[in-house]
Amino acid sequence: MSASSQSVLPSLVVYPAAPSDLEPLAEVLTQVFHPPQGLQRWIYRIRKLGIREDLRLRLGSRDPYYCCLAASVGSRVVGIVEISLRVMAHGKYPYLSNLAVLPRWRRRGIARQLLLSAEGVVQVWGYRRLHLHVLEDNLPARQLYSQLRYTPIERTDRLWRWLGVSPQLLLCKWLS
Repeated sequence: MSASSQSVLPSLVVYPAAPSDLEPLAEVLTQVFHPPQGLQRWIYRIRKLGIREDLRLRLGSRDPYYCCLAASVGSRVVGIVEISLRVMAHGKYPYLSNLAVLPRWRRRGIARQLLLSAEGVVQVWGYRRLHLHVLEDNLPARQLYSQLRYTPIERTDRLWRWLGVSPQLLLCKWLS
């Protein structure tokens, strides 16, 4: 990976998402996690509607331990990440989910900036570690997390592979 491929775009802005960002955020999540390819294109709008409504509920909640961050270049939303508290084995811990960057905007430092901003939110909440899951076979994401000092602490059961899904790794980063 060259240094230029990970340089942050000068016009990149990461900010707490607002309800007015709902449509472009839902578009990013749907394109990344349910791309309109093959037969999927026939249900793309329905999936996007469901994602939009779920996101609307989360954005509208008054939970002090929920944050949705958007990344924009100019006026275009190109990335998203959500942070919330999740019940884990030994209590509630900050958990990162739905990190997504539009395919044509990848390898430009956007995911890295979203992660670093999420870590800042977690520290403001008074926590010193952040958890997330990653698919075991998602090597680009695992490489990014490793570069940012996220370490695997658990692996999901192989039952996932039997169901046709790559196992997940639970990663944790201790924040300073």
